[in-house]
Amino acid sequence: MSFTYQDERFADIQLLRYRVSAFSLLSPAQRRYVYCLSQAVLTGRDILWDQNCRHNLRARRLLERIYTDYKGDRSSRDFQEFTVYLKRVWFANGIHHHYGSHKFRPEFSEQFLRQAIAETGQTADEELLRVIFDPAVLPKRVNQAQGEDLLQTSACNYYSPEVTQQMAEGFYAEMKDTSDPCPPMYGLNSRLELEGGKLRERVWKSGGLYGKTIDRIIHWLRLAQEEAENQAQREVISTLIDFYQTGDLRTFDRYTIQWLQCTEGDIDFVNGFTEVYGDPLGLKASWEGYVNIKDKQATRRTETLSSNAQWFEDNSPIDPRFKKKECHGVTAKVVEAAMLGGDLYPSSAIGINLPNSNWVRQRYGSKSVTIGNLTRAYNEAAKGSGMREEFVIDKETLRLLNTYDELSDDLHTDLHECLGHGSGQMRP
Repeated sequence: MSFTYQDERFADIQLLRYRVSAFSLLSPAQRRYVYCLSQAVLTGRDILWDQNCRHNLRARRLLERIYTDYKGDRSSRDFQEFTVYLKRVWFANGIHHHYGSHKFRPEFSEQFLRQAIAETGQTADEELLRVIFDPAVLPKRVNQAQGEDLLQTSACNYYSPEVTQQMAEGFYAEMKDTSDPCPPMYGLNSRLELEGGKLRERVWKSGGLYGKTIDRIIHWLRLAQEEAENQAQREVISTLIDFYQTGDLRTFDRYTIQWLQCTEGDIDFVNGFTEVYGDPLGLKASWEGYVNIKDKQATRRTETLSSNAQWFEDNSPIDPRFKKKECHGVTAKVVEAAMLGGDLYPSSAIGINLPNSNWVRQRYGSKSVTIGNLTRAYNEAAKGSGMREEFVIDKETLRLLNTYDELSDDLHTDLHECLGHGSGQMRP
């Protein structure tokens, strides 16, 4: 059966579709397990939107109401440009570019938006309109320019607007215990706020910030527990629920270790506050989730690489001083993404290596995955573009590319995830 990998194109975005072939091979209980975990992933969507910018959810509600209720001329240039703008906002989980981090510039007029707001029965939000149209207001989601206050010049919502870089760095420097060999990732799951002249953390947990959403995530995780493939998976979910209920970062470390050691079964997942790229100080984590199904045939490839990690380390073309004498703990597999959410959707990585805690990686290793159905979608979508026929030097090279390009691309990702990330670990 034919399958179309390419979908809609707008602005600088090309949407792709992907297949989840492994789902049909699962038992009914495994399918229910995937479903419940997937619902837990979908539930956390708005957490990321709010983390990316404090105006994002208001902007989305305004724009979506106009898109659904507008009775004016939908063929007009203003409405067509408004539609592209909304699609860019959807794709980026907010009003800033998902990769470049700059704020989108509307190609429709402010007058059009004001008229559309009135026609759809809404009240103009002057602050939000200024955020959308004034290029000087919150121009970049994450600013890393040297010599500038990175918090005051970033639009992300991990700190209240009054908090400066110096304040935040001092707050966490004082909190850290430098003698602790197993330190938690301070600040990972909280928003730092200035209230009454004092800094305090508002923790993302049940009963705290994003509490109602997290309670819904917990609800779906409990249902997933009932369908889990084995006891180890049930224990991982139980500890993750404990973390969501308490917000305790040492509980998060315990969950991470259990998750690392849980390698049996065909289904795995990530759900929580994970990557820190969205915080200019690299402390606070964006919310993300995904559910994957093991690709058993392709995993044999990554297992071969992982089992020979020491050989690659010993023979790598680097100074012997920097080679690890004993690589360990590299658990790698190829998976199919069954559900993506938060910071992994819709712009997703094709390979993931976790956890990010240095001491946990050193002591317990890591898990690496290559997301095979996404790489396959990229490769299939690229076929038929005419680029190879135009620029490849000769027919033999073209034949080799057509035969081996997909495999070599997968091996490139595997080598990066399994060995580039993974073999940097060693026993303490």
